[in-house]
Amino acid sequence: MEIKSEARLTTFEAISMIVGNSIGTGIIAVPYLATKNSMLDVVWMVALAYVVNVVLHLIIAELSYNNGGVQLVKSFEGELFHGAAKKIFSWIVFVVYGLAIMLGVSGNINGGAQIFTNWFGMPLWSAQLVYYVIAGSIVFMGMKAVGIAQKYAVVLLMGIVAVMTAGTFMRPVNALYTATFHWNNLLALYSMVVFATSANQAVIQVVKGLDGNPGKIRKSIFIGFGLSSVFVLIVTMTVLLGTKGEINKELAYMQLGESIGKWAVILAGIFSLFALLTTFWSNTLALRDVVHEQVGIGNRLSWLAATIPCILFAVFGVNSFIILTRIMSGVVILVSIMLVLTYGKSRRKAGASPICGVIGSVPFQVLMVASTIVSAVGSLIPLS
Repeated sequence: MEIKSEARLTTFEAISMIVGNSIGTGIIAVPYLATKNSMLDVVWMVALAYVVNVVLHLIIAELSYNNGGVQLVKSFEGELFHGAAKKIFSWIVFVVYGLAIMLGVSGNINGGAQIFTNWFGMPLWSAQLVYYVIAGSIVFMGMKAVGIAQKYAVVLLMGIVAVMTAGTFMRPVNALYTATFHWNNLLALYSMVVFATSANQAVIQVVKGLDGNPGKIRKSIFIGFGLSSVFVLIVTMTVLLGTKGEINKELAYMQLGESIGKWAVILAGIFSLFALLTTFWSNTLALRDVVHEQVGIGNRLSWLAATIPCILFAVFGVNSFIILTRIMSGVVILVSIMLVLTYGKSRRKAGASPICGVIGSVPFQVLMVASTIVSAVGSLIPLS
């Protein structure tokens, strides 16, 4: 099927889309969970998450490829839903899936706004609006602008991590962290690592931006998730080795900066801001595409329709949506199971597998469902 796209991406821009989507708030939470496990656990959890994410995102990419580069909602409509209720099911998934992304974007806006408040002493509501406008201006210009912005942002993030790592080892460091083994802590760590290195929306943008070229798509996925995994390992190790005192769940990298010096605090703040921005760009671009595909209005109007609720959720209190957020953990399982079922049908109908090959066969599909269930359990169980 012909791939329709508003712009073309270079391979490096495509890789950056994946890395930028996956480097968000999740990567900052991994060091805290690492304190509940050993560093060896972190290493093999990251390795396992890399394998799982590569397989999952190859499947997502090929499903989108088979349906002309559309987002998951339209893939479900085209492959899974049939009969008189087809549109009804499509709209239900559209609303639920869209709300799940919107809640994540709302939390992203609050995180970025908090950085502006800390830096400039702005009231939170005005910082939320400023962050929304600054971050949104990139997406408003279109996918190519996002690809270029992601490319430079990823290079900046790499530079900051390199400097912060050097700064960590220029001081006396802590001993490598060890902890008593407990399954709850390990499952929680696995869940967060998978979340911190996932990029569902960005992979579909890569399919479109690379004009459906299977070789380039595979290359972008393998390299993109490899870089994300390295990011997680380096950030986690430097935080564990260089942070003084107990590690905070949400401000781990900022704590590392405070332990190194004032210059490192500034760099850590910039890292946190751009980690949030890159995720915002990918998620709101995906939201725009979901609305555009479902409703049929123009890209810019679709972006406004998709993101205005996000800023409203943020300004008027995303905490009031905590019950809905808990429900969305179940949505992740549902969407993942639907994804595998839909991909299986699409693969059989296509009669070929140009992106996944054997990696998309039934045993790997079963592995993806099992991994999703394990990850969901890990996100819900209490830490020991």
